[in-house]
Parts: sequence; structure tokens; C-alpha cells
Amino acid sequence: VGVRYGSEEAQEFAAQVMEFIRYHSMLKSIELARERGPFPAIEGSIYDPDGIRWQPPISLAPYSRDYGRPHVDWDIVVEGIQNSGIRNAAQTTIAPTGTIATIAGCEGYGCEPVFALAYYRNVDDNGQNLRLTYTSPLFEQVLVEADLDKEARERIIDQVLEIGSCQEVEDVPEHIRHVFVVSQDISAEDHVRMQAALQAFVDNSLSKTINFPQDASTDDIARAYILAWELGCKGLTVYVTGSRQKVVLETKATADKKADQEDSSQLQMWFEGKKPRPPCLDGSTYQIGTPLGKAFVTVNQNGNGQPFEVFITTSKAGSATAAVSEAIGRMVSYLLRLASPVSPRDRLAEAVRQLAGIGGGRPLGFGPNRVLSLPDGLAQALAAYLGDTPETGQVELLMSSEEQLTMQIGDLCPECGAATVVREEGCRKCYVCGWSEC
Repeated sequence: VGVRYGSEEAQEFAAQVMEFIRYHSMLKSIELARERGPFPAIEGSIYDPDGIRWQPPISLAPYSRDYGRPHVDWDIVVEGIQNSGIRNAAQTTIAPTGTIATIAGCEGYGCEPVFALAYYRNVDDNGQNLRLTYTSPLFEQVLVEADLDKEARERIIDQVLEIGSCQEVEDVPEHIRHVFVVSQDISAEDHVRMQAALQAFVDNSLSKTINFPQDASTDDIARAYILAWELGCKGLTVYVTGSRQKVVLETKATADKKADQEDSSQLQMWFEGKKPRPPCLDGSTYQIGTPLGKAFVTVNQNGNGQPFEVFITTSKAGSATAAVSEAIGRMVSYLLRLASPVSPRDRLAEAVRQLAGIGGGRPLGFGPNRVLSLPDGLAQALAAYLGDTPETGQVELLMSSEEQLTMQIGDLCPECGAATVVREEGCRKCYVCGWSEC
């Protein structure tokens, strides 16, 4: 057609097309009403034949161009409703059809302008992220028709893939640049006016995105919403370039910039180190039996209710069991206090997955109460904090965190590995295998 999206000519062209669609959809709905009856709630509505209040839609601006569209007579629609009612309370909408349009091989989708003439499409292939490169076939065709040689066409495509638009590419002829605009080339006001031109003939809301550059202000967005309301739009969606971490479509420039930002954020995460500890934290202590005796697991939270640190007590200070418990607690606490985009709760859940199921030489209990080892018992206690433990489990929440936590438990025997080494009369003795040391 040779019409530039967003221009006054495009607004009129879109309005004429949408009026034709609305007109014939209403005629068909009236025909269905004659066969099956009007919609059940027609009485008292704007379509009530006994007191019709519906008015034929009109365009926002008078038509001044002839595109060869057949004539429409809204008096026929009004007369049809008065005689038979109408089958559908709402006849038209414009849905988001990006994926459908891609599958069908269409250049555009819905009432949107083309996102870019060349871009990356990110797809999920059975859990694997794939990046596909797309170039507009129609744009490639007009470059061939403009008698540009293969080298020039490839050079143009490479530049367009970088930014998505051809407006700044000098090798592209002016008449092609005038027509082949993309979403980022169109002002927010022209985006809104295109939507309003269509909305005049759509009784539901429609899917349309108003694109803003990365440096758009809140005032810019506010003006778009106010203009949309003044022109009769029923809804508005705005998108600021680069405002989302993951998108389906993106240009090479946007993808490269996002990758640089992600690399920089990863460096910053490690340079910041762990978060400082507040002077006072709230927490809960869980008791669980393990092959090495009772374990007391305390999980303290920050002010946002996220886990902040973990303390594990299994034996008196100085024993090998206590050292192992303290080491696990320190590592989990360090993991929780690292600056990271992953929430502390999700990090603690990952720690549970890593500790759970670790086997030992002397499991404790049976069935759902079975604890395979000290790490497995700690995982069950942490899972209880996260709310992932079964009701039949043996994890017990201690209501008093101020109570002195003491227990009788042996240290690990270097000979047999049992937690039965005790200190008596200045010596250490294993009650299972008889090992001793003085």
C-alpha cells in the first residue's frame, strides 16, 4: 500500500478497514439472532430492540481518501437490530497475535507496527534457550527491487540487525525508509493515535503496545495515558526499551547492552561481599534426631522475612561433630548473606537440595522419619523452616530460643566412626569398639 505506519494517512486507512470489519461482523451477528435469538441479556442493554440506544460508530476524523473500500450503510444495521436484535453483545476485538503471525508467515501482527526489520527471537526449546535471527522478507524483497547489489544488501541487513531500523542506514533509498518504519521509529503520540483510530470501531479493548525509548520519563508515559483516555481508548500498554530482563524479541544492540550489564552486575555481586549482620534478628530453632545425636538448627530472618543465617548445635564445643556442624552452618549462612539476584529463600532451598539424601553408616529411624546422616537431618530441619517437610516428620520446633541447648552426645570415633567417644578420667574412650586415647 505504501502507507507509513503512524501517519495521518495510516490512521485513516486503519479506521476504514476496521469500520468495514465491524460493519460486517454486526450484520452477521444480526443474521445469527434471526436464527437462534439475541443474546440473553439484551433486554435493557443498548441493543434492546424496544428502546435501542446504540449509535453507529464514527471515525475520529472525517475521511478524505478513497482506498476502494465498499460502501457501508449503518442504517441497515440499526434496522436489523430493531427487528431481530443481535446475537453478540460484543463483536470485535484485536488480540495479540505475535506467535500466530510468525507461524503463518505474516510480516506484522495484530494492529502493531513491525518490531524491527531484523532482530533476534528468543525461544524455549524443551527447556533450552535458543536465539533465532529474523530478517523481514518484504524488506529484503524491496531491496532487490531497488536494484541494490548483493554486497550492498548484505551490508544493509547487517546494520539493520544491529539497531532494528533502517532510518539511519544511508544506503537505503529514501522512499523505502519512508514506508519501512518500526515501532521505535514511531512517536508515542502517533502510537496512541493509531490505537484510537482503530478503537473507534472496536467494542472491546485491543492489544497494542506503545513503545518508549530507554530514557523516557514518567511524564512522557503519563502524557500517553492521558491522550489515550481523551481519544477514547479502553486500555493502554507501554514498554520502555530495556526495562525487562528477558524478552521474546530484541535487537542486537539491546542484547549486547544487556549482556554487558549482566557481566557488570555479576562482578559487582562478588566485589560487594557478604551483607553485614544487624545487631538483633528474630528466628526459630528446630530440633531433629540424627545418627550423631540431637541437632538444634536455628534459622534467623531479616526484617523482610527472608532467611539470613543458620546456626547448628550438635555437641559440646571442641568435638569433631561440633566442628562439622559449625562448618555447615557457616557455609549456609555465607550463602544466604551474599549479594545476589537470587532470593535468600531460594538459596536456602538449593542448600536443602544439596544436603538432602546424603547417606551415612548408621541411619536413624524408619519410613518418613528416617534420617540418613547429620547433613540429611539438617536438610530436613531447614525444609521444615521452608514449609516443605511432611506432617509425619520428626522435626520439632522449639518455642523458646533462649533455653540453654545442652545434650549428651559422643564425639566421632576415629576407629569405627560411631558417635560414641566420651571423655572420662582425662582420657577419650569409644564405647562401641573400645578405642581409647589418653
